[in-house]
Amino acid sequence: MDRSMSVDSVTISVEGITCDSCVWTIEQQIGNLNGVYHIKVSLEEKNATIIYDPKLQTPKTLLEAIDDMGFDAVLHNPNPLPVLTDTVFLTVAGSLALPWDHIQNTLLKTKGVTDIKISPQQRTIVVTLIPSIVNANQIIELLPDLSLDIRTLEKKSGTCEDYSMAQAGEVMLKMKIEGMTCHSCTSTIEGKIGKLQGVQRIKVSLDNQEATIGYQPHLITIEEIKKQIEAVGFPAFIKKQPKYLKLGAIDIERLKNTPVKSSEGSQQRSPSYTSDSTVTFIIDGMHCKSCVLNIESALSTLQYVSSIVVSLENRSAIVKYNASLVTPETLRKAIEAISPGQYRVSIASEVESTSNSPSSSPLQKIPLNIVSHPLTQETVINIDGMTCNSCVQSIEGVISKKEGVKSIRVSLANGNGTVEYDPLLTSPETLREAIEDMGFDAALSDINEPLVIIGQTSSEMPLLTSTNEFYTKMMTPIHDVETKTSSKCYIQVTGMTCASCVANIERNLRREEGIYSVLVALMAGKAEVRYNPVVIQPPMIAEFIRELGFGATMIENADEVDGVLELVVRGMTCASCVHKIESILTKHRGIFYCSVALATNKAHIKYDPEIIGPRDIIHMVESLGFEASLVKKDRSASHLDHKREIRQWRRSFLVSLFFCIPVMGLMIYMMVMDHHLAILHHNQNMSQEEMINIHSSMFLERQILPGLSIMNLLSFLLCVPVQFFGGWYFYIQAYKALKHKTANMDVLIVLATTIAFAYSLVILLVAMYERAKVNPITFFDTPPMLFVFIALGRWLEHIAKGKTSEALAKLISLQATEATIVTLDSDNILLRYLFSFFPLLILTSYEKCRIYPEVERRI
Repeated sequence: MDRSMSVDSVTISVEGITCDSCVWTIEQQIGNLNGVYHIKVSLEEKNATIIYDPKLQTPKTLLEAIDDMGFDAVLHNPNPLPVLTDTVFLTVAGSLALPWDHIQNTLLKTKGVTDIKISPQQRTIVVTLIPSIVNANQIIELLPDLSLDIRTLEKKSGTCEDYSMAQAGEVMLKMKIEGMTCHSCTSTIEGKIGKLQGVQRIKVSLDNQEATIGYQPHLITIEEIKKQIEAVGFPAFIKKQPKYLKLGAIDIERLKNTPVKSSEGSQQRSPSYTSDSTVTFIIDGMHCKSCVLNIESALSTLQYVSSIVVSLENRSAIVKYNASLVTPETLRKAIEAISPGQYRVSIASEVESTSNSPSSSPLQKIPLNIVSHPLTQETVINIDGMTCNSCVQSIEGVISKKEGVKSIRVSLANGNGTVEYDPLLTSPETLREAIEDMGFDAALSDINEPLVIIGQTSSEMPLLTSTNEFYTKMMTPIHDVETKTSSKCYIQVTGMTCASCVANIERNLRREEGIYSVLVALMAGKAEVRYNPVVIQPPMIAEFIRELGFGATMIENADEVDGVLELVVRGMTCASCVHKIESILTKHRGIFYCSVALATNKAHIKYDPEIIGPRDIIHMVESLGFEASLVKKDRSASHLDHKREIRQWRRSFLVSLFFCIPVMGLMIYMMVMDHHLAILHHNQNMSQEEMINIHSSMFLERQILPGLSIMNLLSFLLCVPVQFFGGWYFYIQAYKALKHKTANMDVLIVLATTIAFAYSLVILLVAMYERAKVNPITFFDTPPMLFVFIALGRWLEHIAKGKTSEALAKLISLQATEATIVTLDSDNILLRYLFSFFPLLILTSYEKCRIYPEVERRI
């Protein structure tokens, strides 16, 4: 990048723009000013972004120029933003068809070109340009006699400087987009936004419901991008604020001086990397491939780490690093800092080596240029409905022909399929829908986390030494920095009436940051939520549900399933006992956290159920000389009887009924009287005036005040309590639904009753104001009748739910609380939460068991 030729950018707010003609006028006049390279006027944002030469123009002069055109211009930020420029070397090969003066004038008139230097003797032209407006290829298309000089080609051969040049002034932005249902939606958004000036690239993900956008802030703003997406018909929200790439002069110079690694890997590193060393770490706390990928991706980003290979089986990591920049102790702390409290790292060995003698290192250097194929991902899809191998072959045959599918393996025994695919051509959701179209039930796995593979390794990749042969077949995966270390919580939800409520809760919770999946059970009144504990906590999730208009409380005794154990520990006498238990347990593999309270004799332990079980933890505590037992917790299922909801709706129904009966009586009376008048009119052939006189002489139609009859007054007084007291619950639910931009049955009920009440009140006030002699027709009887029948329906609905859930509550109360475990010489009582690795149990007649055992032998 060239900063010798200074170019700045400024954004000016312009009031008075009403149409595209105003935009065109400003762009034409300001764009023709001396020193103005580019101008972009936004009619929606009512501003103008101008790129100019600070030697010829200033923000103040540009502001005055717009003011002179009759528009009101305001400069909110007087400090202009610098715009980076680029230098391109062009050469003339062969005979020149055009004179040098013509070439110079043509280039100077080209938008985005700031300076030109011509050397006729060397037949070379040096062009300084703004890469966001024009590039070298466009100049060559304009003047075909020119071609890129070798110096420009060398700059584009892969150096880090070219990367900074290509990303000049570019900002990455992530936006959450809702409402996308198919790939047509993503194509529409990409086509619309990709055409905007200033948008460099865009990638829309249907699965994640988000878009990644690279744009130039001096040409387009975030709000403009957001408005353009919403104009297509999709709500958009800023997910992550953009971050600029900031490199100082020293960093740029260091990148420029770094030699590029050849494709054969024969070039050596620069002298600053000659003192490479290798260290082996022992890492406790890794449970799955996700942990391996997390550690590898985190350390591989460090500039002083040459390579890293992590083994889950050996619980070790071999790191090759620059010993002159970092120490093994710093690397050890860096690994532990990836997930504080999860990884326990110790240094096993350290070997000194240099790049001049690669054979001396136990770990040969892994080349960086091992990519020879496009990126692929793997996803696991659960498939129900397969009965034989014919189903397996049918699925594999159809899905393997889909665009972007590399391979598919379907397991009839496991009831799932593993698909390797190209994420740029297809997605897991598309594959799932394709399987469902074949007549099978397909669902994405909850623990599914695609593994991104960088193709196959190069054949020239050197093998490792014999001491590390188990690493030779490993690929180098790229893993997202935001690895999902998920936890699970259970929340009791009340107030749900139908599947729409379930969908409303699931849809809104999935929008929150840090929530991975939501599963709501309508009959059980329970929600299972997987979340990131670093971002969000269960009380916040419960609060989100309450904001939607439902009741939500945490289910405290649901944590044992996720590796949380509470024990009663007896025999402790002092703080030394507490420290002894905590230190011994936390050193054991599979235990993440242990907290012991001496005052309450309780221990709170977090562990990995795949590595260690509750019985093992209790035995460890007992082996220390203490007594340990599981904390007894309430196993009741009182939340399933719907007693609170039944009381609420019965009260609402009775209040509405108390006021509705008089309203219905008045309505029936008026209907009878109107029928009687119709008979008189038919028999006696009465005139219209006689009918009005008889009608107004009725008791309920008499006017207390001009325009206000007894009938309308009584109807109003009986309607108000029902409207605002009997229907208070509906107003609350409707407000919460509208607050989250959704509409449900409560919104419809409130809309109907409020319109009827408001219309009747307004027309009654108008009649009183005009002192009308004829009573207006009102609808004060509508809200009481609607509320009374809806409240009755809700009351009967919850009574039925309570009866239906009674069986479920009885089943929960029947769950086994203890069993007899078989040991060598004795029988011990085993609590149901202590089942971990399915031991051999003795079950007597009529004894309850919570698990589904396999009968080994009848005694």
